[in-house]
Amino acid sequence: MLKMKHRIMKMKQKIKRSGCLSLALGLGLGSSVCAADESAAIAELQRQIQSLQKEVERLKASAAESTPSGRDGGEGGSGQENLLSKGWLKSKGLTFSFYGESKYRFPESGANSFDAHRYVLSPSYAINDWLVFNSEVEIEHGGVDESTGRGSRFNGELELEQFYVDILIHERFNLRSLGIDLVPVGRFNKYHEPTLFYSTERPELYREIIPTTWMEPSLGAFGKITEGLSYQVQVSTGLEDSSSSAAGAGITSAGGFRSARPRLRLADENQLAYSGRLHYRGVPGLDTSASMYFAQPQAAGGQHVNVALWDIEGLYRVPRTGLELRADFAYWHIDDPEKLLANQNASGMDDVGTRMYGWYVEAAYHLWPEAWRQGRGEHMDLVPFIRYSQVVTQSGLVGAGRESDDGTANKDFLTAGVSYFLNEHFVVKADWRRNFNGSTVSAGSAASQDYFQIGVGMFF
Repeated sequence: MLKMKHRIMKMKQKIKRSGCLSLALGLGLGSSVCAADESAAIAELQRQIQSLQKEVERLKASAAESTPSGRDGGEGGSGQENLLSKGWLKSKGLTFSFYGESKYRFPESGANSFDAHRYVLSPSYAINDWLVFNSEVEIEHGGVDESTGRGSRFNGELELEQFYVDILIHERFNLRSLGIDLVPVGRFNKYHEPTLFYSTERPELYREIIPTTWMEPSLGAFGKITEGLSYQVQVSTGLEDSSSSAAGAGITSAGGFRSARPRLRLADENQLAYSGRLHYRGVPGLDTSASMYFAQPQAAGGQHVNVALWDIEGLYRVPRTGLELRADFAYWHIDDPEKLLANQNASGMDDVGTRMYGWYVEAAYHLWPEAWRQGRGEHMDLVPFIRYSQVVTQSGLVGAGRESDDGTANKDFLTAGVSYFLNEHFVVKADWRRNFNGSTVSAGSAASQDYFQIGVGMFF
């Protein structure tokens, strides 16, 4: 642009000296313009310069807007980030993100197995600077099994896990439209990409107690309360409990609340649930949240049972060290569990009590030395970890309740392993898990058995 301006100045000086401008040089018309046309020619050149300046500014702005600054706006700490940063919101056009994971398991009982566990595409579109569309489509376990003919080679699922528009009003208050969204409880139900945790599987707590991935038809609001403190609230469809296996198992001692997640299309929309989450990361290295959820699933005789979940969790990366600590505690309270439809076992005895809960503590250490952070090793990391978990799905039994002691209900796990990050987007994992309450019965359950497992995960 400076060179162009310098060239034009020279042309103006030539015009003043000669009184005549050659359009072959200035406008490329191949004819000469006499002094009488001098003013018109200069005006045309000035118009072209202004037009070029506007085009350069537009291209600069477009380049800046189309450069995402990361999926910030949610979790902090060790790179746990959500969807919306100011830079990303300004980008125009359709944007895709992706995460996926594959695993190979060596179980204590049964054959070794491969699982193309997840393949997830997340199309997003910034409609303008205050309307942002987000979605997530997941293929689980390699594909969808057909009920006729040869069918799929995999026995999997195809799910729409997120589908909504964020209406950005103010940093203190924004709306999330009617659609499908994740229930804002805990850390790994909201942010569960495989590069954000170190084990090959998500923590055991996030299965029976917080049934990840837990998404519901919903609408909600979110925003920032103060620096470092944000909130999200949501109204969604409620949990389902049924005595019919065709409608799902409901709330049970073996499955906890996992099979009580409602069917998205066939859910009972008359039974709503209410949830909320406070997220704090105002201290360097600390990332923590507190969540709650309340629902009233239908019970025997047209009655309803009140169920409430509380969760508190945190991550702390000790400054100037490689040490990282995590902990999580989640607790369900269940009123009148004997009224639950799925609560009756074959003997007619209740096997769900007034509470379910779970917790874990985990320590990890980032070993990759600074001296190796160059070339291909610039963004590598090696993270060994160890985690102790307890999952209690039978507690506070009432009346003649039946207690399971075969390691499929109340369980204590020790999980240890290592994650090798080739960069922040791709990780290779290996871990070993032991169920201290296991028996020959639990060995046949993928959720309860001991195993050694290797896997890969990616998120970009």
